[in-house]
Amino acid sequence: MSYLIKLYPDNCYLISDGEGDMITTDSRQEAIKNGLFDDFGSADDTAQCFSGGMTRGVDYIIESVSLDPYHVVQITIPTEIAPKLKDIDRVIRNDKALVLLTNTTTSRDAENGITKYGISTGTNAVLLKTIHFEKARIGIENYLNERFGNQWELQLIPINA
Repeated sequence: MSYLIKLYPDNCYLISDGEGDMITTDSRQEAIKNGLFDDFGSADDTAQCFSGGMTRGVDYIIESVSLDPYHVVQITIPTEIAPKLKDIDRVIRNDKALVLLTNTTTSRDAENGITKYGISTGTNAVLLKTIHFEKARIGIENYLNERFGNQWELQLIPINA
């Protein structure tokens, strides 16, 4: 886990300027790129040194940051083989349907060690970290091959927190 220092009331982040000094930025993405701390204590000590007496929880907070965000699994299929799903028209772009992977496993399936997949326009989309996706990849690809032959493309879309 990594950490960021967020300053209040300015709602900005403390980052390194690359020359050993600390500066601020409004961009969380820039803070993730240039302001991550490996442990909570280092982040807290840096915030204390930066201001000479800020109070955690009042003047700043330490945010935890995951460098492996959750992803939705987006499947692109030709519209002519897309199933009739609720709101399918809103996910069609350039004659392709951009649908999401769902988990349709019942409790009985789970008790028997079976995972089943489906697709939707967003309802019950599966959220996976990269490591979990890699473990499930073969099963997902087998499902897609059975359902759509070789007429599909798969993409992991990160969910930004």
